[in-house]
Amino acid sequence: MSVSLIRGTILAVVVASAAAVAAYFAYGDISANEQAPANDPVVATIDGEKIHRSDLESLKEQITKQVPQLASVDLDAVYKGLLDRAIDQKLVAREAGKTGLADSADIKTRLKEVEGELVRHAWIAEAIEKKLTDERIKARYEELVRDIPNEEEVHARHILVDDEGKAKQLIAKLRKGAKFEDLAKAESQNPGPSEDGDLGYFTRANVVPEFADAAFAMEKGDISKAPVKTQFGWHIIQVSDKRPVQPPKFEDVANQIREELTAKVAAEILSDLRKEAAIEVFNADGSKPTD
Repeated sequence: MSVSLIRGTILAVVVASAAAVAAYFAYGDISANEQAPANDPVVATIDGEKIHRSDLESLKEQITKQVPQLASVDLDAVYKGLLDRAIDQKLVAREAGKTGLADSADIKTRLKEVEGELVRHAWIAEAIEKKLTDERIKARYEELVRDIPNEEEVHARHILVDDEGKAKQLIAKLRKGAKFEDLAKAESQNPGPSEDGDLGYFTRANVVPEFADAAFAMEKGDISKAPVKTQFGWHIIQVSDKRPVQPPKFEDVANQIREELTAKVAAEILSDLRKEAAIEVFNADGSKPTD
């Protein structure tokens, strides 16, 4: 049974300006790779200028900032699209380089803005890392464990059929010695995550009321004496174990806790900065507030 944790806002949301940096670089030029290792093959050339596989990997990372789902996609699955984009970027960068735009005031201003964004992002990320210690994460875990409700959970299997008569026939087979797991595999319309009807541990809140009432009234080792009707059909239940709700292992929820605390720590850092500064705010027209 896992503890319900509040998934905190990650750093990119806390520092909203970082999203703008991600958007800018997601479509930026790929960097030249002049000293590529032997396992980094050339995947294209443009008038002799090489594009390496590592360039595509870097480009994929940049785009992933805008499309997080891409992180789980293998590079080979999007290879053609990435290669086309890399070629286009090289061609555009080459032409842009001929115009002298890099020396324009507008470009220099924008680069300065991006530089500022990167520095701010890097600073607050480092500040958060210093404050978000392992001890603080462990303390939050222990706090969550203390708040776990003092309730019972049941480990059960079930067989689900759409006919009461069929369910009664299966109960009769179980009484004659048939294995619950075998009947679940052969007869159940929805055996559960595993094909032998095993639902794992659950609390009352995790299942529909009719199923909960029946399962929690049974003792360890019991099998339903009569079918249990729910909105899904007719169930036969076997209770394997009953116990107090168990806390999740620390290693299983540490990352969730880190995400939760990241937003909190970032807010603390920003609050401290505000306290240390003499800040005066005005109305949108520049006038002083009257109250």
